[in-house]
Amino acid sequence: MKETNFHAPVTSIVVAGGGAAGWLTAAILASEHNVRHNDYVTVTLVESPDVRILGVGEGTWPTMRDTLRKIGIDERTLLLACDASFKQGTRFVNWKTATSSNVYDHPFSLPAGFFEGSVGAWWLSQTDHSQSPAFSNWFSTQTSLCDAAKAPKQLQTPPYAAVANYGYHLDAHKFAELLKTHCIKNLGVNYISDHIEHVEEDTDGFITELRCKSHDVHGDLFIDCTGFSATLIGKHFNSPMTDVSGSLKNDSAIAVQAAYVNEEVDIASATISTAHKNGWVWDIGLPHRKGVGCVYSSEFANDDTAIETLKQYLHSCPKTQAVSESDFRKITFSPGYRKAAWVKNCVAIGTSAGFVEPLEASALVMVEMSARFLSEHLPNHRVLMPAVSKSFNRSFSRRWERIHDFLKLHYVLSDRQDSPYWRFMTDLDHASEQLNDWLLQWQFRPVSMSDFCFADELFPAASYMYVLYGMKAPEQFAINLSRYSDSTLSRVQRAVNENEKLSQKHLAMLPTNRELINTIRASSFS
Repeated sequence: MKETNFHAPVTSIVVAGGGAAGWLTAAILASEHNVRHNDYVTVTLVESPDVRILGVGEGTWPTMRDTLRKIGIDERTLLLACDASFKQGTRFVNWKTATSSNVYDHPFSLPAGFFEGSVGAWWLSQTDHSQSPAFSNWFSTQTSLCDAAKAPKQLQTPPYAAVANYGYHLDAHKFAELLKTHCIKNLGVNYISDHIEHVEEDTDGFITELRCKSHDVHGDLFIDCTGFSATLIGKHFNSPMTDVSGSLKNDSAIAVQAAYVNEEVDIASATISTAHKNGWVWDIGLPHRKGVGCVYSSEFANDDTAIETLKQYLHSCPKTQAVSESDFRKITFSPGYRKAAWVKNCVAIGTSAGFVEPLEASALVMVEMSARFLSEHLPNHRVLMPAVSKSFNRSFSRRWERIHDFLKLHYVLSDRQDSPYWRFMTDLDHASEQLNDWLLQWQFRPVSMSDFCFADELFPAASYMYVLYGMKAPEQFAINLSRYSDSTLSRVQRAVNENEKLSQKHLAMLPTNRELINTIRASSFS
């Protein structure tokens, strides 16, 4: 066992684990630090051939466009290699009540007039909402675009540019393979295919090497991307998980890939999230198939109930072919996160750091944010490690708390009481003090940007508006509208009028998801 040299330079970065989290982290570090063209920093990724990639995260946020551009992957390459399509947000079905069909959207675009006046006050000032559009229809073109399965851009729109803000739906396994190829061929990442058997540390508990079946991998900084197994941060360092199952009960999913009935059906422009008696179903449209999964809590439903729910959902979908139950795959997780995701010289990124549940697809964006933070604050010397790690842990503990609050928001706003599951999930006693405080205040005033004190909020005020005002009717609030001047409300009215015109323009000019992807494929192979 070696002694620690706290003044030693940090030049060798080792990523333990592949998948989208490992390869995306390696790509961000290697590209930002120009690993291929310098001799100072090296990035090595160790991936076990014995471990299957989870491959569930098939949705990204718009941030992924800038990440891919920076690491040097062409958008057409992404679309073709990863069987990808365009995502403009999330559509929630039957989350309000269980007795009638109800829908609301959380689009990726900011509400029209967001910086010009109080969009919440204007919406709440409209006296007759019985026949009026939903909140997102008033303030975003993307609800109309998703209704028509429209793409967010035209063929001539430059790569990664947008007419309407967008992320991607993609095949997670193919995405990991694309990143792997790009890292090795273009970014100078060293690759070792081997299974980690033992972790060596020095006298102060810092990792010095990973002993694998056929290799000893030395390093100065180790990144744990080994997923739920958390080989370094969990099994070696025993960094505890903060359990959130007392508030968010989902811990299981039954997932399947369902082929389309033909190659002409519409590709959905949003992730479809449909509530059921014991949880919800995700529905993600790719060009050649859909990824569908039934999310549930093992405390309130067994596997057979979840499988039957998934079967019923698939049977009701006219877009997909019949699926064999043998193709169903069960996924289990413990909802929670590590407050100490960075211990000594080990940083956990991805599901090794935490996972709450699939709702709102925060998994890949947390990988992006973690890798970017690490890249920007990469310690040059070991002596800097404690200060950087404390900053990282503070920052990401706060982000996990915000994820927890925002996901819980979707449940506590529901009026569903049709099962023990929903009676638990809607109970505000199981929500955080912060969320309870916000909801109390928002009864009497609109959501405000000043509610959120951090510049890099994971879910900004606009996201809370889309969910709160998508789930609740104006008459359920008690807003003092005399606080808002006529000029403030009229500015929002003009923005609403412009949004209506823009919606019609976008509907007329934009192709469908299917049309754009087919054209891109044809032009790429011609």
